Amino acid sequence: MIAIQNEETIPVIHVSGRIDANTKSELELVLLPIAHKAKHLIINLSECDYLSSAGIRTLLITEKILKSKGGGLFLCGLSADVYQIIEMAGMLQIFHVCRDIREANNEIVKLNDLTEGSLKWLSEGLAFEFLPVDNERKAAIFWMDEGIAGYDELNFAVGIGSPADSPVELVESRGVFVTNGHCTGFIPSNREFTPDFRIPQNPSDAGIFVNCGLSFGTRPNGILRLEEEGSLSLGRLSAEIFKINSKPETLAQTFMMAVTLSQDNQKPFISINLVSELSFPKPEGKSDFQEMVDFILSRNASLSLTGARFMLGIKPEIVPGMTLMHLLNEVLTIGNIVDIETCHPDDQVVNPISLVFLSDGLSKASSYRLKVEAEEDCLSEPHKVFLARRLYTDASRLVIKQLHGGYSAQTFQVTSYDQAGRKLRPTVLKISGRDLISRESDRCKRYANPYILNNSAMVLGTGFFGNTGALRYNFVGIGGEQTRLKWLTHYFNSWSKEQLAPLFDKIFLQILNPWYGQPIREMICPFRDHDPTFTFFPDLCETASVVLGISPEEQFFIVEETGQRLTNPYWFLKYEFKRRREMALDYYTSICHGDLNMQNILLDEDMNVYLIDFSETRPRSVVSDFARLEAIFMIEHSPMANETESEQYIRFITQFYDTVSLGKSPLNTFAGNDIEKVSRNVSLTFKMRDYAFRAVNGHPNNIPYCIALLEWILPIVCYYGTSHSHKRLSMIVAGLLCEKIL
Repeated sequence: MIAIQNEETIPVIHVSGRIDANTKSELELVLLPIAHKAKHLIINLSECDYLSSAGIRTLLITEKILKSKGGGLFLCGLSADVYQIIEMAGMLQIFHVCRDIREANNEIVKLNDLTEGSLKWLSEGLAFEFLPVDNERKAAIFWMDEGIAGYDELNFAVGIGSPADSPVELVESRGVFVTNGHCTGFIPSNREFTPDFRIPQNPSDAGIFVNCGLSFGTRPNGILRLEEEGSLSLGRLSAEIFKINSKPETLAQTFMMAVTLSQDNQKPFISINLVSELSFPKPEGKSDFQEMVDFILSRNASLSLTGARFMLGIKPEIVPGMTLMHLLNEVLTIGNIVDIETCHPDDQVVNPISLVFLSDGLSKASSYRLKVEAEEDCLSEPHKVFLARRLYTDASRLVIKQLHGGYSAQTFQVTSYDQAGRKLRPTVLKISGRDLISRESDRCKRYANPYILNNSAMVLGTGFFGNTGALRYNFVGIGGEQTRLKWLTHYFNSWSKEQLAPLFDKIFLQILNPWYGQPIREMICPFRDHDPTFTFFPDLCETASVVLGISPEEQFFIVEETGQRLTNPYWFLKYEFKRRREMALDYYTSICHGDLNMQNILLDEDMNVYLIDFSETRPRSVVSDFARLEAIFMIEHSPMANETESEQYIRFITQFYDTVSLGKSPLNTFAGNDIEKVSRNVSLTFKMRDYAFRAVNGHPNNIPYCIALLEWILPIVCYYGTSHSHKRLSMIVAGLLCEKIL
C-alpha cells in the first residue's frame, strides 16, 4: 500500500507491506513523476516488512534523479530486517537513512541552507557558479619535517617530499607532491629523476617523506563550475576560485586548494593545486612556516599556482548522481594516468569542474598525529615510527621502552593513551623482517591460540613497510591491566633449583601439555629440520672460521684441556648435514615453539604463563624445544668467567656428554667454584630430558635429540655479546654430539 502526503512542502511517501518484483511497478508509478518535479523526497518504511533487490533498484533510480538536481532520497523508519537488507546491498552510503520523518526534514533543511548559499557571477564573458557542499571550514594542516606520513593522514595535500619506497629517503628525488589520499603524484626537482605516481592497494600502508606541505582533509567546501561550456586558463580559474574566499585579508584564509577536472576530449586531466595570495606578512612565531611560504609564493604574479596535474588517457564520463570524489578514484588509475606534469597558469582547462577546499586557520600536523615517545631514541628510524602509528590508530600517544633486542627482532613495551588521555591496555610491539612477522602472526593464530588455554599473547595487528614488519601483542594478564610480567629468565637467575622444579613442571606438563602431550608418530628428516643455516644463521661456518680460527674443511680438532680429538662440528654441518638431509626416521612429532628460550616465556605475579615469538612454531620432532633449553642451561649459562673456571667446566662437560640418553641421567661430576649454579643447570637439563623421554613414549633412539641440540649449540658462535670462552665451549660440546651421531 502506498500513500502520499506533503510534509512542509517536502513529499513524503508511506509504504506498507512488501516491496518486491510484484509491487515495484506500482511504486515506480508513484515515485518517478514526483522525483522529476521535487528536489528532495522522503519515503517512510516503518510499515514495510520486506525489500527485494528489485525494490532497491527502484529506490536507486529515484535517488539518481534527485541527486542530479542537487537533492536526495531520504529513507526513514526502517525495521531491523529492511535495514540489514540495505546494509548488505552496500546502499547505506548512497541513501540518506534517518530515524523518522522529523529527522529527515531537519537534514533536508540543512542541505537547502547550503544550496541557498550558492554563488553566481560573470567574469570576462564566462558565468561561474559555486555550489556549497559543506559550510564548515577547518584549519589547513601544515606539515614540516614530519618523517613519513601515510596517504590516509594527508588526504588532499600539496607539498614537498618524496615517495617512501624504502626506510631511508632518497633526498635527490625530493620535489612537489600532490595527493588525494588515494593517488599521489611526484615531480622531483632534480631533472635526472622523472615524474611518477603511486596508487597503493591500501593507502593506509603507503607513505610519503614529507619535507613540508599543506593538507585539507577529505570533504570539499564546494564545487565550482561554468554554467555553460567554455574554457579558460588554469591561472585565471585560480583567480576566480580565490573570489570565493570571504576574508582574503587574513593569513589563515590565503591558502585554498582546488582539485580540477578538465574535460578536454584530446588532453583531459585532473589537477591538484594550492591557490594562495602573494601579499601577506611573515607570520610571527612560525619561522618554520616561512619555508612553505617561500615555496608556494611566486614573485612574478599576484597569485601562486603550486601543484601538479594527472594527464588522462580517457576523458572521464560523468554519470548523473556520481560525486566528483568518487569520480577521482574511478579515473585516477594506473591504466588511465599517462603522465604527471607541473601546473602552469597558462594551462587550458575545458569545461572545468573544481572541488574547492577553504581553510580556517593553520594547525601543525604534530598536534593531530599520534605522538610517539621513545626512550633513548630506541625507535628513531622513520619507517619504524610509521609502523607504530599504523598499529596504534586507537591511541593519541605512545610511550615506548625497548625490552630487548634479539638476534632477528626488536621488542618494545608500549604504554598507550586514548584521545582523552586514558591509559589503554598494555601491549608489546615487535619489529623484524616481513617474513618473520608474517610467520609469527600466522603461527600464533594457528598453533598457540587454539591450544594453549591461558596464553594471553594475542596478535592485535600487523603492519609492513617494505621488508620490515611490525606486530602488536596484547599482554593483559589474568589479574587485569595492572598485571606485571617478568621473563622466565628473572626466576631462573633468582630462584633455587627446588623452586624452579615445580615452575618448569607447570609450564611443560600443564600449560604446554596440549602441544607435547599429544605426539603423533610419523616420518621425520632431522638433518633437514634442524639445519641452522636454513633459518637464522646462513653464514655460521664462515663466522666460526673467523671467530674460532677453525676451517669447515678441517675434519677434526683437539681439545687442549683434555687432549681429545673430536669431529669438527662445522665440517659436520657443511658436509654431513647436506649428505644426510633427506634421511628419514620414524619418530614422534608435535607442535613445537621452535625457539623456546627464557625470553619467550613470561609470567605474571600469579605464575600465569605467556608465550611469545611464534615465527618458527610448527609441527616438528617433539623433543625440539627441550633440546633448545638444554643448550641454554649447559652452554650459555655455564660458569666461565676466567681461565680456571673455563678449564674446570670443559673437563666436566666432556664427561657429561659421554652419555646423551633420554632414559638415563649422567652423573654430575662438577667440582668447580660455582657448584650451586652448575647443579641448578644440570637439574633443569635432567628435567628437559625427562620431559622429552615422556613425549616420545620411551623411544630408545636418542639421535634426534642430539641433532636438535646441535641446531642451537652450533649457532652460539654467532651470538652478539657472548664471550669467546662460551663460543669455544659450544664448539667442544657440538663436537662431542657429532661423535655420538657418527
